[in-house]
Amino acid sequence: MTPHHRLQIDHRRFMADSIGESGLSPAEVKGLEGPLQDLAHRLAGWRQGRELSFFGLPFEPQHLETVRDWGSWIAAGFEHLVVLGMGGSSLGGEMLVRCLGGTGARTRVRFLDNVDPGGVDDVLDGVSWSDTLVLVISKSGNTAETLAQILTLIPRMERAIGARAVADHLLVLTEEEEGGLGRLGRDLGAPVLPHPPVGGRFSVLSPVGLLPAYVAGVDVEALIGGAARMGECCLARTVQDNPAFFGGGAQYLLARKGLTQTVVMPYTDRLERMASWFRQLWAESLGKLDAQGRNQGLTLVPARGATDQHSQLQLYLQGPLDKQLTLLHNADAPEQGDRIPRRFADLPAVAPLAGHTLGELLTAELYATRESLTRSQRPNRTLQLPCLDADALGELILLLETETVVVAELMGVDPFDQPAVEESKILTREFLSGSDPEAPSGN
Repeated sequence: MTPHHRLQIDHRRFMADSIGESGLSPAEVKGLEGPLQDLAHRLAGWRQGRELSFFGLPFEPQHLETVRDWGSWIAAGFEHLVVLGMGGSSLGGEMLVRCLGGTGARTRVRFLDNVDPGGVDDVLDGVSWSDTLVLVISKSGNTAETLAQILTLIPRMERAIGARAVADHLLVLTEEEEGGLGRLGRDLGAPVLPHPPVGGRFSVLSPVGLLPAYVAGVDVEALIGGAARMGECCLARTVQDNPAFFGGGAQYLLARKGLTQTVVMPYTDRLERMASWFRQLWAESLGKLDAQGRNQGLTLVPARGATDQHSQLQLYLQGPLDKQLTLLHNADAPEQGDRIPRRFADLPAVAPLAGHTLGELLTAELYATRESLTRSQRPNRTLQLPCLDADALGELILLLETETVVVAELMGVDPFDQPAVEESKILTREFLSGSDPEAPSGN
């Protein structure tokens, strides 16, 4: 029996019987079942731990023990946690903290995910180093920006708390012990925690994302529980019973029809960072050359409901038919927010609003957008959380990760590498070494 998930997944408006010829037929989606059987076999192996992967993380409880031990120590001893990292080393944890963190947490968690000097100063504004722990995350340990971040912070910390105390305010998380970050941590005498052998963009359900989330007050056990339940659902071998096979397969088929832009539009501000996290997952996992040298990939466009109904919806409704949309919201939204008073209900513009909560208005905006898209024959789907809690968010995260792997499988690309990005990293170091006449000077 297939496990039941709490997340409500509505793919009806991807289908031709809802939106006409721009949609898909059931036969098209079912036709993907054969091509996905190899992936189904690998998913089962990942679930059983035969090979380490993102899919196995919810079923490895030792990660939770590490998170609880170190997270409790951080929360008890520090008022601020500053997380240094780039891409997946930062986006996953920040997404969890933005979505769920803050309630009852003693420690404020901040993320430094760039090397812009102004941005660094903004993030560190008001930080007292005597009450701050710095968590530095890099899978390889050689990420230039992350090394630059910590190397420029160490002198600030030394001036504030003394050189000997820096090790007590620093925690390193990396896979490569002999990478630059691992060696730096050991030289300073700071603890070094192991990064799991999964890519950074797939690491959110490991200590990379869970440790900052725990410190921020997130129920990480519930998060992992929801992810594990969705993982069991994604082991089904039939497309109809497997939510990731159906969702990922449908998005692949729509891309084959020319709809290569994926708009992710949460109707909950707390989920806005989810779109940023998913954008990296989608871009770095799918934007590849396949075995025949053909360019593959989908471009993810973050949007915000209802704000972007006033800035982008016109394009989605009457612009090029190259977009498919995923709308996110939580079912309990109508119960939230202040109620609009009836005081000015005699004004025609106010009358429809009077007596409704802000959450009811936001939900009506979602329904209206969805109906407009459907009438315009624009493929769209809705992912509805029963409420924005850790359990439901865990389901959503695992679903989106597995859908990404499904699309990669059908496109014939490896979702776990990023070969084109390496050139940029090499060139950055070459420019800093002065091999280009316009490179920045180190003097």
